[in-house]
Amino acid sequence: MKKFLFFALIAALVPAAHAQVQKPSPATEWYRAGHVTLRLTDAARDFTARWQFDRADNGDNRVIREERRGAVDVSGTVMTICDDRALVMKNLKPERKHEMGEIDEPVLNLQLVLRLLARAAPEGPVAMGGEKLVELNEPAAVIRVRKGLEARRDFNAPWQARGRIKREASGDIGYEIVFSYAGADAKAPRSELTLAGVWRQLSGAQSFADATDIADWLVFRVNPVAVTTGGNTQFESMSTTTPLHYATLGNLRRHIERSWSANPKMAPNMECKP
Repeated sequence: MKKFLFFALIAALVPAAHAQVQKPSPATEWYRAGHVTLRLTDAARDFTARWQFDRADNGDNRVIREERRGAVDVSGTVMTICDDRALVMKNLKPERKHEMGEIDEPVLNLQLVLRLLARAAPEGPVAMGGEKLVELNEPAAVIRVRKGLEARRDFNAPWQARGRIKREASGDIGYEIVFSYAGADAKAPRSELTLAGVWRQLSGAQSFADATDIADWLVFRVNPVAVTTGGNTQFESMSTTTPLHYATLGNLRRHIERSWSANPKMAPNMECKP
């Protein structure tokens, strides 16, 4: 199954040159965050957001979303459970057949931030000093971020990033970056994003307990679907469109372990770790 874990996916996007050496570059440590907050402002789109990303020790993920698009506010939580076999959300109303979209935009922008941090401080978060200025200019190379085959975004060159990265007294690393990039063609205006938040090695929620109440949450089963393009077959994670309901995360995990069977006597064929 092709996973859409936001931190694991970002690590997979590190240039192949890193994979060819025995010892990973220190810059790859930026992609191993357990907790990241991101405040984003896109004035051209009249869009602001505050996203909180946490990865539990068992690989489950949570995104807490607070957004405003024009005069419309969106606030809710999205989780991926048991090796991304379930998409779980609260206070969100996904468009039918676009359920995965509830996690796509935050993850793509998280990828952008971690790319910029890795480029601005290639020595990695451990070796970074107290404060560092961000001064990046790229005349030619596009930043491409993606999540699976369908969700992707290009930040066109030439692009610039200005700001600072600072180690806080707590050990967290704060960042403030203004990122501007070219339009889709020569006639399109440049766009500018303001990015700010905190990077932390340890998660803010190292586990999501079985007892967690999700009775009023929407649960969507996620399946690997083979997609063939240009003769190459890849597996894309796609959710079902009919929401399910479970009392607790433990209840959901037991159903997943039994291949989603409601029969409690059915032997599990896998384990979902809490």
